[in-house]
Amino acid sequence: MCGIFGGVGATQQEVRKSLELIRRGNDGITTREYRDVVLGARRHLVKQSRKPDVAPGESDQPYESEDGQIHLVFNGELYNFADLRDELQAAGITFSTEGDTEVFLRMYEAYGDAFCDGPRKFDSLFSLAVHDQSKNTLLITRDWPGRIPLFYFYDKDSRVFLFSSELKGFAAIDRISLADPVELVPGTMAILDLESFELSIRPVFSPQPVKTEHPLSEVSREFHLRLKRSAANRTMGDVPICTMLSGGIDSVMTSYYVLSSIDFDRVDFQPTSYVYAISDYESEDIRRAKNAAEGFEDIGLTLKEIRTSGDQLVEDLPDIIHTFEMRKIKALSVYPLPIYYYLGPVMHADGFKVTIGGHGVDELLGAYDAWKELKASHKAQVTLKSRLAFINSIYENMMRRASIIFMNRGPIEARFPFLETNVCEYALGIDRRWLSMSTENVEYLLSEMDKRSGPDADWTEQMHETHRYLSAYLDNNGAHPENADEETIHEMEKLFWKLPLIGAGIHASDESFLPIKVLFNPKLRGQHGSGITSLEDRVLERYRDLGTTDQEIFHQMAAKAFNIDAEAV
Repeated sequence: MCGIFGGVGATQQEVRKSLELIRRGNDGITTREYRDVVLGARRHLVKQSRKPDVAPGESDQPYESEDGQIHLVFNGELYNFADLRDELQAAGITFSTEGDTEVFLRMYEAYGDAFCDGPRKFDSLFSLAVHDQSKNTLLITRDWPGRIPLFYFYDKDSRVFLFSSELKGFAAIDRISLADPVELVPGTMAILDLESFELSIRPVFSPQPVKTEHPLSEVSREFHLRLKRSAANRTMGDVPICTMLSGGIDSVMTSYYVLSSIDFDRVDFQPTSYVYAISDYESEDIRRAKNAAEGFEDIGLTLKEIRTSGDQLVEDLPDIIHTFEMRKIKALSVYPLPIYYYLGPVMHADGFKVTIGGHGVDELLGAYDAWKELKASHKAQVTLKSRLAFINSIYENMMRRASIIFMNRGPIEARFPFLETNVCEYALGIDRRWLSMSTENVEYLLSEMDKRSGPDADWTEQMHETHRYLSAYLDNNGAHPENADEETIHEMEKLFWKLPLIGAGIHASDESFLPIKVLFNPKLRGQHGSGITSLEDRVLERYRDLGTTDQEIFHQMAAKAFNIDAEAV
């Protein structure tokens, strides 16, 4: 994953200054000028390309066609590039490097601007630009659902078109206000005709949910197999990889699928996961992460607890919001940010360049708790319409904090097994009947638990309590026990919000070291379990000059960060 900047209307020196502001890698910067077009890249090296004649301190990009007519800069990873390269070579296309960037170049040469119209075939997170002198065009595009950021500024009258991996890259161009660049919508392509300077934007992908009438056991198995393939692809690279483990089912299964795909006897790093919490706070995330980590003892997992003081976090909020690059900010978006802000530097100091997280599950399955600006009930969230809306807008929140903050603070590249296209479409097609507590679903889960019970079963007390509760639920004709408190009722209901993922975990447990006990651990949202939301009163007191609510305060911070009118945010 790298940083890219370029276009028409900026000098080569300005493009280099912009790349110096885009903190997306520390392995070299290169810029090239092609008539009116300047392209540049900042490198975060995770896979050796073996491209010849790359000087120390330079990126290996831009890439150029052999006839010098096509030039490409690319930010991201093409995970299955080896398979695609084999297909192209079988068609007679030759390669001069060993990395993934050249594969995108050769795909463009072969298919033109339709080269990324079939994302079900290639597994990638990307934003990229292609300058084609033979067609006199410059195109930019990005993946769906937007795992890699890409902003652009377009002024036809002034003949200016510039793109950037991050908003802050435009700060080097004095004549552009940071209020003006827009973010390219994921799954679209913008093509600039360099003669007329007309800009056209077209869609290249929209998700098609894979609906199935199979029983839940088969749905869960297929979910398991797709996640297994996706995670294995995301171990691609020549650098150390770690995971985030906060103890919930998302991070447990992500850590399992990733770490079980790595042969630690053949790499020079050890299985490592990270969890964050406020100092002197009794963190549910820490407690549950420790419990989950016990399930990885067979592979020698090290769980690292990272803590910072609440006072430090409150003081760092303006920089955290500046790093986040969301001009129209929401309070619910801010509270999770410190987790990434503080984990990134520690991961980097420990020698890691890639981390992998369970992002996307809540969007794909409609499993959010209503909080702050999010008012929708779980019943409303699990409709296909709501889940599509969640996943189509994930780039505006979840992806930005994972991609931009980790890269700026590490640099650490973030990868997401749940957001592979085929996984997304399958998850979106899961019937909502499997996403809530019901007699049918309780019977399924109890049956799966009973198959794995007995005197030798390594059940936790929580599993025994869950089994007793679910049995009582059935005995009560599908109603919660009369003596159950609201907290217990909510926790039991949340267990079923991600039932297909628990089912996938059961399949994983049957074929590996993963104990079933780690699957029964529904948790608070990260910002709650880590103690960050407990600081809200301190935020209101410290920044009372900016507003009377956290939303007002964060709006003002965003306006100051980007030197724009508060009304614009």
